[in-house]
Amino acid sequence: MNLKKWSITSRFTCAQVLSLFLLLEKNKGTASFWHPYIRSLPNTFTTPVYFTETELDALSPSLQDKARDLKKELLHAYNDLEPFVASSLPELDSKFTFDAFRWAWSVLKTRTLYQEDCKSPYLSNKEPQTSTLVSMLDLINHSPSAKARFGYNVNTSCYEVRVLEPYRKYDQVFISYGFEENTELMLKFGFYVPKNPKDFIKINLSELFECLPQISDDERKNKVDLLFDSGLLSNQTCTWNGISWQVMSVLQVLASNGIDKNSVPSMFPKSNSLLELCQNAALSTEELRALQAARTVLERRLKSYETTIEEDELLLSEVQTPCMEMAVGSRAEEKRMLRHALNILTQDKPINSY
Repeated sequence: MNLKKWSITSRFTCAQVLSLFLLLEKNKGTASFWHPYIRSLPNTFTTPVYFTETELDALSPSLQDKARDLKKELLHAYNDLEPFVASSLPELDSKFTFDAFRWAWSVLKTRTLYQEDCKSPYLSNKEPQTSTLVSMLDLINHSPSAKARFGYNVNTSCYEVRVLEPYRKYDQVFISYGFEENTELMLKFGFYVPKNPKDFIKINLSELFECLPQISDDERKNKVDLLFDSGLLSNQTCTWNGISWQVMSVLQVLASNGIDKNSVPSMFPKSNSLLELCQNAALSTEELRALQAARTVLERRLKSYETTIEEDELLLSEVQTPCMEMAVGSRAEEKRMLRHALNILTQDKPINSY
């Protein structure tokens, strides 16, 4: 493909160009140098661009809008290329369907590696990095705990994977795909990792305020300013280790009276685990209120789903498509993490209401 010739009329993104390249080479069949690689590629994917509307609706609320945005991005890329293919690539025109392009686009998106130092002047500058495909590297699976380094070695002119931990003979070698939380893994690659230690769910400040409704509007503004100045409004998350230390610190500030910037020290020392805190029999009134609010946040999140974990597990035994299995499975996994965090907050004894 002559990028210089193409760029006279329109500059496409690297993703669009590589997708067309794949389709052109696939169209050649066995005559293509890349035929063995193309033959090894899957025919379909479990990324959101393959989801039906029903399957999109089955995703967790936090994923649905992002998944639909991906489908819009794909459709825009296809519509952008369609007139060019019709006028300049007659050998591909009749085979340039949306389904064909979706396949090529998905191959690229699920297998792309990015290079920052090889940008072509004939490509659109919409993408900050250049997409690359490295055949056979996509056979190495992802693990959030993988210790490996990989990249192009200019001295050997090879793409190399270096494992940074010992492996026994016949053990599977893993790499990290770089998107470690389940939301990104689902959007980019169409899978999730059960009990993913890198996974998290964002907790909004508005959710915390809703669980402490007695705070007046003036007090709310003052406390938001106080929290911002104290640097406590980052990492408001829930993980498999429970609600984050930052969330608990914010909740104590919200639950406390007469607090100012000089007396905002963290509610809980980072050296103490959340479990140790919940089992402490000598908590202050503010700490108890904060813990109860944290419990309420998680309970409300769990109730916001249209189904329970148990209902999702039943659905998983009945689903008919791989995409629906991914949608329901990832949704259930999110709920399991929330329930696990809630169990941590209710260890040993129930939290008193206020």
